[in-house]
Amino acid sequence: MYSDRALVIGAGFAGLLAARVLSESYGDVVLVERDQIAPDTEHRAGTPLSGSQAHDPHTLLARGAEVLDTLFPRLGAELEYAGAVRADVGSDFLIRSAAGWAPRDHVGLSVLSTSRATIERIIRRRVLKLPNVSLVDGVTIDGLLHDRGTVTGVHGRREAVSSKDAVSSRDTVRGMVRGTVRDEVSADTAFTDYTAFTDYADLVVDASGRNSKLVSWLAELGVHCPAPMIVNGHLACSSRLYHVNPDLKLDWKTAREFTHAPATKRGGAVASVDGSHWFVTLFSAGGEAAPTDEDGFLSHATALECQDIAEIIKTATPASPIHHAGNLRSRWNRFHKVPNWPRGLLALGDSVVSLNPVHGHGTTLAALNCADLRTLLHDHDLAKEPQLFQRAVAKAAWTPWTSATTHDLGWSTRRRSPSARFAQWYARRLADVIPHSKQVYRACVRVSQMVDHPTALLRPAILSRVLAGRVLSGSRPQARER
Repeated sequence: MYSDRALVIGAGFAGLLAARVLSESYGDVVLVERDQIAPDTEHRAGTPLSGSQAHDPHTLLARGAEVLDTLFPRLGAELEYAGAVRADVGSDFLIRSAAGWAPRDHVGLSVLSTSRATIERIIRRRVLKLPNVSLVDGVTIDGLLHDRGTVTGVHGRREAVSSKDAVSSRDTVRGMVRGTVRDEVSADTAFTDYTAFTDYADLVVDASGRNSKLVSWLAELGVHCPAPMIVNGHLACSSRLYHVNPDLKLDWKTAREFTHAPATKRGGAVASVDGSHWFVTLFSAGGEAAPTDEDGFLSHATALECQDIAEIIKTATPASPIHHAGNLRSRWNRFHKVPNWPRGLLALGDSVVSLNPVHGHGTTLAALNCADLRTLLHDHDLAKEPQLFQRAVAKAAWTPWTSATTHDLGWSTRRRSPSARFAQWYARRLADVIPHSKQVYRACVRVSQMVDHPTALLRPAILSRVLAGRVLSGSRPQARER
């Protein structure tokens, strides 16, 4: 199915992957991005959560890595060359739950840990080398163009910056105007022009992320969406980047200590990022505040069972300020249930399902959306049958949504459905058994990496161990020599 022109709103991770897939079926693919960027731009100003995700370790789950390898051959090798750290999710991970330490056994599934900036830069460079893909940056989309039930394009305003240092002028005050406006700053610093922007396409794809305005744009067209499902885990996190201290010898590449309702309100994680940094994140749940200052950061880490996190904070040199994000939640816009969804419009990634970033499923879910997009485009004109794709997005979201919200609902005081109560009960039983069963832990890892379906945790061999339970050991496991 080869059509003429596709337009993708947003040139972040999901938008780049969508453009790569669409380039196989459309003669012209245009990425429209709010930030001013180039192929080798390090950090986008629009990175969510106050910019803390710019350095945030983006560990693609094993299933997501498989999808990327099909879209970008040898991407893993290129990321490793750029400093990404490959780790076995069993022997290279140090995991602590409320019940004890998980086994340190070789699982055979490896993941790459890198910063968001690095993975976006490398993928962006590859995508923009495609002959039929182009980028229009500095554009704020204000709405959709529409004709008799079909989206035909977008309208908005484009920013053109002229200065001695265009990048530093990104924070120039903006005006919500049409036509051309110039915001004078000073004669030798910068000014910003806005021009009306209109572009037409056979297919418009919204990949603008968790801050997407698609629901309100649709409402302007008389298309009303059901209320989104929102699960607020009342979690907060504080994070900081550190230079690797070579004198601190560690036998792991990623360490994580989980919060666990109702009693374990503090957790933390640290991962090697781009070879030369550690990224430390401290979690708070159940209404407890995450630290925002030096003393609080160390005090929080010192209270954890995983003392390696505190040792890094004590001995390593900070490479960034402390970033804080609160009120972390998951939201699902149920676009697949909109009966009069317009033709010519698709939505994917965080625009549809934005998961609590603490759980780390977002990039993999975006990759799965694009894998489904590629498959469906082989046999369907999705501009005419958009709900085929939106149903596929909903199907892909079910497993990561259930995983993320099952944990977060543990902190909720609302009455939960019988299925949610069973999922939480079974998750607690799994957590209790994991420290004493390599078999159960291996099964949980494969499900968490989205390699196996969650029903794998109900197989007789696993179910019998979970229901029987074990007397647990709290001793820290040793890394298995390989």
